[in-house]
Amino acid sequence: QDLARSPAAALPRGARAETHLAVMPLQSGHVFASHIGHSGKTTLCFNMSCYYAKRHPQDSVLVMDLAEEGDLTKRLLGGVDKSRGSVDHIFGAIFRLLHDADRKTSGLMSWVWSPTLDIGQHATRVADHNPNVPGNLYLVSSGAWPRDEEPLSDDKRRAICDKIRDSLDRSETTWKLFCDTDGDRRPSPFTKLGYGLCQFAIVPLHLNKADCDRIETMFGLMNEMRKSGEISTQVLFVIWNMVKSQKDAPLDHSGATLPFTPSKVSLDILDACNRRVAELARDKEFAGLFARGGENASEEDFVRSSIAVMRQLADNVLKPAEELGLPFVEMVDQLDASGKSQMQFQSGPDGVKYQASRDVIQGVDNAVRFLSEKFEAMSVDGL
Repeated sequence: QDLARSPAAALPRGARAETHLAVMPLQSGHVFASHIGHSGKTTLCFNMSCYYAKRHPQDSVLVMDLAEEGDLTKRLLGGVDKSRGSVDHIFGAIFRLLHDADRKTSGLMSWVWSPTLDIGQHATRVADHNPNVPGNLYLVSSGAWPRDEEPLSDDKRRAICDKIRDSLDRSETTWKLFCDTDGDRRPSPFTKLGYGLCQFAIVPLHLNKADCDRIETMFGLMNEMRKSGEISTQVLFVIWNMVKSQKDAPLDHSGATLPFTPSKVSLDILDACNRRVAELARDKEFAGLFARGGENASEEDFVRSSIAVMRQLADNVLKPAEELGLPFVEMVDQLDASGKSQMQFQSGPDGVKYQASRDVIQGVDNAVRFLSEKFEAMSVDGL
């Protein structure tokens, strides 16, 4: 299928039909990156890309899974059980594509030396495998492929990134790019590929001072790569993830609105961590690393523009979403369509059974929705 010429998906229930301010077919690219695993990169990339695709059915959303184990790929394709063995040709597409680069023949990577690239030759329309995912979302997967790649040279990586972006820019539809990566303080070749493709990084972290301390190493390496011209990626915002909620009521705190009320100790840790990241953003040595802020920005302004807080999500919603490839935005739509006050899930014929009430499901969806709307507001501002 020629994705560059594919029609927009039918308008799903609840989606917005709107005119975009961006004039380039590649509207923007965002890479989810962190210095460790299990910080929420994959969960956020999965749900935010699906949320964006559902709200913008006239656009095409391209997700590139650049992580070794391909957890995002498995989730998009309907969960581990459904994806196992049935779609092996999808897994590892990015690895096969890149490994063919050295052959300089008619392989998948012949486009590195070719004047053109059709990204549609390498991407899969996810809804053909998982109807829970919007029909305008496409995937290029790493997915559980042997990881023995040689580091790409800077020149080769730039050539690859330029070709992919040029393909999206030349298409007849508007694209939004999301990339998932592994947790690595010293970025792997494929994490560097994500940086090279995307203008902006979204950085999920655990809310603790140890994570805050270690992230300085990651930001330092990003800053060095920016100064050397290897990447131009800026940090769009930091997400303090998996924060325990004391109550559901929103809270205005230190210049920012939180969609829930954390405990006092969590707020104290939040203030300390925000202060440290804001100091880093004001450091002249790190000028330009953050999309917002700078040496003259107040801590309050920086927190308002560059920090987000995500509550700890209920397991009886989070786990079935992962195991069934069911994004929260679709879960809520299915619940609304059923008219019921709760949902039941089972991951496979012998899988775990889950049950969640409407309030719990909507609470989880609201958390991601708040984050996604902050993200979209930045996109409208040109970020």
